[in-house]
Amino acid sequence: MSSGAKIVTHYIKEVVPGTTPVAPAAGAWKTMRVTGNTLSPTPDTEISDEITDSRISQGSVVTGLTIGGDLTGEMSFGSFDEWLEALFYGSWTANALTIGDTRHTFSVQKGFTDIGVYSLFKGVHAATGSIDIPEQGKVILTIGGQALDYEDAEASFVTGAAAPTTTPFMSSLAVGDILVDGVSLVGQACVSAVNIAVDNTMQVQRCLGSGKLGPGALIATEAAITGTLTLAWSKAAWLIWKEQLSRKPFSVVFPIKDSLGNQYTFNFPSIEIDGELPNGGKRDIIQVSLNYTVAKIAPTITRVPFVAVASVSVAPTSASIAVSATSQLTASALPAGSSQNATWSSATPGVATVSASGLVTGVSVGSAVITATSVSDPTKTSTAAITVTA
Repeated sequence: MSSGAKIVTHYIKEVVPGTTPVAPAAGAWKTMRVTGNTLSPTPDTEISDEITDSRISQGSVVTGLTIGGDLTGEMSFGSFDEWLEALFYGSWTANALTIGDTRHTFSVQKGFTDIGVYSLFKGVHAATGSIDIPEQGKVILTIGGQALDYEDAEASFVTGAAAPTTTPFMSSLAVGDILVDGVSLVGQACVSAVNIAVDNTMQVQRCLGSGKLGPGALIATEAAITGTLTLAWSKAAWLIWKEQLSRKPFSVVFPIKDSLGNQYTFNFPSIEIDGELPNGGKRDIIQVSLNYTVAKIAPTITRVPFVAVASVSVAPTSASIAVSATSQLTASALPAGSSQNATWSSATPGVATVSASGLVTGVSVGSAVITATSVSDPTKTSTAAITVTA
């Protein structure tokens, strides 16, 4: 008997849409982190209308093959970046991704490894996609795939697959401060859920003489980007809601950060909202669902990978100051892309104190050691020797 734990999904990026790369380099195939894979070929059939000497149906004929389904996974940093490119028809440039016109396709193998049956979907396009951030729970990414061709075998099509990523999956607690027109909603309007949906309005083109049952081409047209913001009903929420009458666009920006510090920032420069006035009983928490549509300006996703702090240094490493005088210390971390935030402390505050910004003040004659500690990695520290004179 087969089990869901034995359905393994691998994918490889194609150079020619619908053509699986031959003998790819080791690691070109990648193991996909999914919670579900509903990719499947579905025959399109027509029943015969022939009139014969029998009342029995004369059978049917296959007229085409609809090949598609959903790839669903728990959002984790770096695990689905290639699929986000395909969904946005764009490419990551300087760690930023926006809507473009570049098509990215994949060959995807759905392997039933315990019974030795393997299905290969070729020319898989990201026709639709969604990111669901619930009130409480995991952030879920769903890619609605459509494919150009299909085949299966009793031997795997995959060779030398790279292991799956290991970054932690994200939850609703990973969402940072939500800004509407640059203003934080913290304390003004509680956002309890967010949904982002992308529909590339994929059109299927059938081609006679192609030699395959699948479509001859899949053509993306308008990129329709919509979603839902669920807010606790408040005056701030009302002020946002009422702008549907004026069609005033809003900007919405928010980050999602995992437990390691890796972050995606979602920036919607211009959205229009719609929604009905909320309703509820006397024991209900009143919430309003605002449906939004991206208008005129494409959204952007920016990825910010966490860079571990390797070392911390303090400048100057020593200083001599008089009682009541001050000296400014600065802390810097390496590598340059790591967090530069540090906390300051004095081993002998009766001799010298230090502020949160590294400003040292002499208190009495003597010696003091001032320590800077990395916020992101408290094991990384550096010190300065301070001498206080009369």
